[in-house]
Amino acid sequence: MKPCDNLMLYAQGELPEADRETFRRHLQNCAHCRAELKFLQLEQEALVAPAAPAHLVEAVFAKTTRQSAFQRYKAALKPLWSGVFMAVLAVGLFTGGWMLEHRPGYDSQEIIAYMAENLDEEYQTFASDLAQLEADF
Repeated sequence: MKPCDNLMLYAQGELPEADRETFRRHLQNCAHCRAELKFLQLEQEALVAPAAPAHLVEAVFAKTTRQSAFQRYKAALKPLWSGVFMAVLAVGLFTGGWMLEHRPGYDSQEIIAYMAENLDEEYQTFASDLAQLEADF
C-alpha cells in the first residue's frame, strides 16, 4: 500500500497510531497529499453549520415554547383539583370506616357449619378435577 492511500484515513482520524507518524513524515515530502488534505479539511469545515447568535436562539425558543391557553388554565386549576381530590379521599375514608364499623358480623358456629356441609362436596369436585387433569396428561 502506498502512503498516499492513507490520506482519507488520516483526514478522518481513523489511521492507526503506528501509521500516523509515518504518514506525517510522508506529508512533509508529498505536495499532492498536502494539497488534498487541505482540500478535505476545508470541505469538512464547510459542512459544519455556523452557530446562531444567542439572541436569535432565545427569540426562537420564546416563540416555540409558549404555553397554550389549555396549559395556562391547567396550571391555574391544579390547586383546585388537589382540593377536590383531598375532599373525595376524605369522604371515601370516612365512608369506608363507617362501613367497616357497621358490617355484619359472622358467627364462628355458622362458618363451621357451612364448612362441614360444603367442604366434602368441594373436596370431591377437586379430586375429580385432579384425576381428569392427570388422565389428560
